[in-house]
Amino acid sequence: RRDESLAAMALEEVLGMLGFAVVGIEDNADAAIAAAERLHPDIVMMDIRLLGPRDGIEAAAVIRQRTGIRCIFTSAFGDPETRHRAAECEPFGFIRKPYFPAELQRALGHAVELLTGRG
Repeated sequence: RRDESLAAMALEEVLGMLGFAVVGIEDNADAAIAAAERLHPDIVMMDIRLLGPRDGIEAAAVIRQRTGIRCIFTSAFGDPETRHRAAECEPFGFIRKPYFPAELQRALGHAVELLTGRG
């Protein structure tokens, strides 16, 4: 899982360059849910594939239900069934991996507009 931790660090660096603060990084659904409840971020960047039995879509659904926080999904998998399941969480967006900073900036900018009532 070294690749995933390197990818998380790279994403954190890109988000920082775009002016966003990363308050936590988790690799499984239970830890992600607990972190969202504890830290109350404005937006969750959620990979669909996580360690453990539950995926990011399940984690995002629980986070949305318990906290109201919405996410931006990231995944290398964009098949219709996955996207349909993800859409039920009312995400701000869905970014295919590998992603580019401009795509992240566009998705996060859209989320910020919606959160601040400008979208």
